[in-house]
This record gives sequence, C-alpha cells and structure tokens, in this order.
Amino acid sequence: MKVAVVSDSHDNVEKSRRFVELVNGMDVGLVVHCGDIISPFTMEVFKKVEAPLTVVFGNNDGEVAGLLKKFPEIKKPPFFMEIDGRKAVVMHEPVLLDVIPGSVDFLFFGHTHEIFVDRIKGIVVLNPGELCGYLSDHSTFAILDTATGEVTVKEI
Repeated sequence: MKVAVVSDSHDNVEKSRRFVELVNGMDVGLVVHCGDIISPFTMEVFKKVEAPLTVVFGNNDGEVAGLLKKFPEIKKPPFFMEIDGRKAVVMHEPVLLDVIPGSVDFLFFGHTHEIFVDRIKGIVVLNPGELCGYLSDHSTFAILDTATGEVTVKEI
C-alpha cells in the first residue's frame, strides 16, 4: 500500500489544496497528517482527500476545541495504528525517537519542518518536512510504500 505522509500545513490553504489534488490523483491507500493543521477551515480542505485520513494534533493547533467539535476523528499523539498489517505510530513532536518502540514498523512525525527519512532499529522513521513551506521555502510530503519500506519525498 502507498501511504501519503504530510505535516505542518500551518493554514497554508493553497498548498493544502494542491496536496489534496495531487494525492487524489495517486494510487494512495491512506493519508497521514502529523499535526499543525491549525484551523478548522484548513481541516475542511484535508477532508476532501479520497483515501482514508488519519490526523494527529500538533503543538500549534490552537483551536483544539473547535477542531475536535467539528472533527472528532483527530487523534492525540502519539497515536498507534495498523497500516497494511503493520504497526505504526503517528506523532507531531519527535519525543519517542530516543526510545523507539520495538513493536512498530513505521514512525511518522513532524514539528521540525525538516525532512528526515531513516531506518532505525529496523523501523522506518519519517518526517515529510513542511507542507506550508514557510521555514524552508519547500512544500513537501512523502509517499511510503509499505511493502518495501521505500520512501519518496515529493515537492509541491
């Protein structure tokens, strides 16, 4: 299965819309957002993703009550889930990187706005960078192939 992983959209609606358009044109079985959507109006954009969507809160998601009221499916990190028969953990801040749970195959995080792709203790560790492009001038997301563990970073 192909999984699109994105983070740190920070209310950049234009980049969020472009991401949704691109992902909807790909053979993606799941979309994971690692936090910092920020406002309910940006979450509305992500709800247009055709694949199943998993979202966790980030440290800048200031309208938590508003987001939860309208989108109760947003999870508190770390959020453990199964993807294509494998275990994954989704978080915003990379708090578990020093103590990666051995029971997961994939660890997704955001917060740093920097792309990070590595295999640590056999676990694919992935930060897709920032969708907003505010800090790096690059709007990025990643595609993970769960069968091979291969990660491709894409720029919008």
